[in-house]
Amino acid sequence: MVPQLEAQESVLDGEITILTGGKPDFEGVMERYLASERKVASLVHSKPSVYIVWDILWLDGRQVMDRPLLERKKLLDKVLGDKAEVRKIDWVDTEGLALWEAVKEHGLEGMVAKKKNSRYVPGQRSAAWLKIKNYQEATANVFGYSRKDGGVLVGTGARVQSHAIGMSAVDRAALWELLDEYGTEKGENILLPPGIQGKVKFTTWSPRGVMRDCCWVGFLLDRE
Repeated sequence: MVPQLEAQESVLDGEITILTGGKPDFEGVMERYLASERKVASLVHSKPSVYIVWDILWLDGRQVMDRPLLERKKLLDKVLGDKAEVRKIDWVDTEGLALWEAVKEHGLEGMVAKKKNSRYVPGQRSAAWLKIKNYQEATANVFGYSRKDGGVLVGTGARVQSHAIGMSAVDRAALWELLDEYGTEKGENILLPPGIQGKVKFTTWSPRGVMRDCCWVGFLLDRE
């Protein structure tokens, strides 16, 4: 059921998610998305979805994307009110550093800093909006290379836990030297023998032990 909004018509920008312990639950969303019709009927109650709204683009026949951000926030307050199924994203005006510390403390993926007078620019990256990810670093074993997505197969233990992206040209050249000399073809992957390590950064661990948004930092060199 779509909740009643305080508007005749509106276009909102946001994301459907499931909150577990107050945090977005990607696995919960995928469980709902992939579930059978019968299972969805029970998940509606055990894992209710919520639409988190970031912005408003259109209101009652008027385009409002050119209005300043703070003015659009006020429009959202009027349109959404207080509803469980549709919620405004939490935001602060002058306490950005405190919010960032809270993001790190609770292990959230990050935050977006926006200029107060910024307009909504559809389909483009805006210099007035800055996405700040809460990365953590880890030492990872390098298991090989994925031909499918070009990622480096990495994991902190004995199995692949992510495909790291963002390797520099220098490190990519070094990787290909290793693959040419020691690599073994297996399906869409080229596997490497044990003993090669690197540094990676990622946002959060999934419940299944996958490093989300995993990026390559650099090889760890044996200096002995």
